[in-house]
Amino acid sequence: MNNFGSSKLRIVWASVSIFFFGLFLAGFSTSNGPDGFAVHAFGATISQDLLANISGLADPAQLLRSALRGFIVWSVPFTFLAAAYFPIVDLIEAYKLRGYFLGYIFGAAHGFYYSQLLILPIWAICARLLGSLVPGALVLADLHALILGIQLLIWAVIFNRLIVSNRGIPLMLVLGLGAIGTKLYYFVDFGEMLGMKAGLVKAAEFFYHFFPSQRVPENSIAASTILIGVIVPLAISVLLVFLPFKGSGSSRKRA
Repeated sequence: MNNFGSSKLRIVWASVSIFFFGLFLAGFSTSNGPDGFAVHAFGATISQDLLANISGLADPAQLLRSALRGFIVWSVPFTFLAAAYFPIVDLIEAYKLRGYFLGYIFGAAHGFYYSQLLILPIWAICARLLGSLVPGALVLADLHALILGIQLLIWAVIFNRLIVSNRGIPLMLVLGLGAIGTKLYYFVDFGEMLGMKAGLVKAAEFFYHFFPSQRVPENSIAASTILIGVIVPLAISVLLVFLPFKGSGSSRKRA
């Protein structure tokens, strides 16, 4: 749909991503020689001693895995949100409920396209340096990041329906909400140790799943995150579609 940008942009985005995927696939390698394990990056060699100095006592592979996971969890949801937010808002204003469903369908596809192409070069690094094209820990991080992107998008639409003066304000609010949701796990994990009552801990746990959170689970994604964090806000946003605007859509400002 025209709301979601030109085909030229999608072609350029894919071409750049595939180029870097091939570049990293050809440029990175590892070896086990007389001097031990070494990483080769575009002709330069990083020895085992240098890796040990860089990572301290940590396993170099684990350090790399953690860095890549952090990049995925940071970049995927915000790319997803940026790619889909404004087109969805336009469709909702133009077509109401029909635009809402069309917007989320095309918006999710659009966000998935841009976010997954963005991290495509990461899988080349994994294949060359970690020995696996799609390590399980990073796949889980990517899945969590996609769910977080959906949550951020839903909440951005909710705030957009409540704040009609500026489309940028909902984006700022949803980022703040994500920061709050990320910190709530401290109260879930350590609330009882801090002297919080059981009811407050339960409330913190509910809002931890309800709000978007960048904390990546170790093993799997809880079903409560899907139910409470996606389906419930989605139902709220559907109800808010029927709220009338004060003035026409053309009078709304873009940030």
